[in-house]
Amino acid sequence: MRHSRMTLPLAAALLPALAAPSLAAETAAERAWDRSAACLTAVQGGLEGGSRCLGDQVGRVLLDEAARFATRQGRTAFGDGFRLVHRMSWSPLGNGLAGDLDAVIPLASRGSARTGADPEQLGGSAFFLQQGVTRWTDKHGFRRNDVRLGTAFRFASPGFAGADVWGASALMQQNVERGHQRLVVGADFAGRWGEASLQHFVPTTDWRPGRAGYEERALGGTEASLRFDLTSTVTLDTAVGRWERDEAGRSSIDGRLGLGWRPHSYLRLDAGTGVGPDADPGSFLVSLDVPFGGASRTPKWEGLGTLAAADAPRDIWRPVENLGRIRTVERVAPQDGQEGGISVRFLQSSASTGADILVEVSLSAPASEDVRLSVRLAPGSGDHPAVAGVDYVDLPSNVTIRRGTTSQRVSFQLLHNPNLDTDRILSVAVTRVI
Repeated sequence: MRHSRMTLPLAAALLPALAAPSLAAETAAERAWDRSAACLTAVQGGLEGGSRCLGDQVGRVLLDEAARFATRQGRTAFGDGFRLVHRMSWSPLGNGLAGDLDAVIPLASRGSARTGADPEQLGGSAFFLQQGVTRWTDKHGFRRNDVRLGTAFRFASPGFAGADVWGASALMQQNVERGHQRLVVGADFAGRWGEASLQHFVPTTDWRPGRAGYEERALGGTEASLRFDLTSTVTLDTAVGRWERDEAGRSSIDGRLGLGWRPHSYLRLDAGTGVGPDADPGSFLVSLDVPFGGASRTPKWEGLGTLAAADAPRDIWRPVENLGRIRTVERVAPQDGQEGGISVRFLQSSASTGADILVEVSLSAPASEDVRLSVRLAPGSGDHPAVAGVDYVDLPSNVTIRRGTTSQRVSFQLLHNPNLDTDRILSVAVTRVI
């Protein structure tokens, strides 16, 4: 581990800090979500049955209202092209807060893309910055946050308000917890009967440390998706893609199929399933979206709706969709530094002198009883090992991995060495405490 510099991963600041990419800003957004989840957990903890479901819906309404408020503030600062779109949900079954959040920040526009412009003039265009995050829980129960940052350009065909809209985009995604990165380039289209997109995913990182005893790598692939508006209230979502499926680089074809129905502006029902060897299980979601204070006139029940109108306006500023989770494949990690079923690793690849560093100690299986361990820093191998008493304090730190868990983290503060003029290598050792 090198002392003289720190290499930070890509991250994008979410609202209200809509400026340069910032790891600290993204972490603040994650903490804000943790507080929201904790509030919802507190409400749910004292209620049962139908009250629990009601608490979940209240949480969703609060998220919707927060998004509307942020959108109004963003449009004041950036113009009417600003969007804050969320597809967040709260599950009482252990996954907590999950879903997608995207902010669209206008950079330039022309013609009918501008508010108040004559739609009959030459078709408009829009160029914008998109920042977003997908929050989810993987099959092993680990929470993940996949952030994204990039730009998109769209233009509308000339002639009428319901003109076809074409677009192209390029975004970078990164997983906050594991550090996976991938580039996503794509094209999209919106017309009378729905929307379509084609996206290509290119990983830019190699194998990264994963759960205890494993390492993982982001997968590449290509995916085409289509949302077909059967009527004004019923939509059909389909997708098919070719993805890498193992560490040997072999690929497979999979997809997804979903059906949505919004018979009333306050109610939406969604059902979907995956297709393929690694497909997601089926899901069913009922969403209630009742505005605070009610409405001056209650919207009517629309049932199965009507056929899509040819002149229905299409949003040229909508965020790029179908990015979502970063797919990964895992393999058994090399057993360097592991002894007796105990492994240890740094949680960052480099750090500056005087900085705090995190170390994770893991077991190959959940502990059958509390396991006490002693962790200490040590000189690394190579021509420039770290020096005890100069670069770090040579004192152990005791940690306990609790019964039923597999890992624990410990923090060390490096010594400030103003005379350091070359990178030095640091290692870490762990032993059982009897």
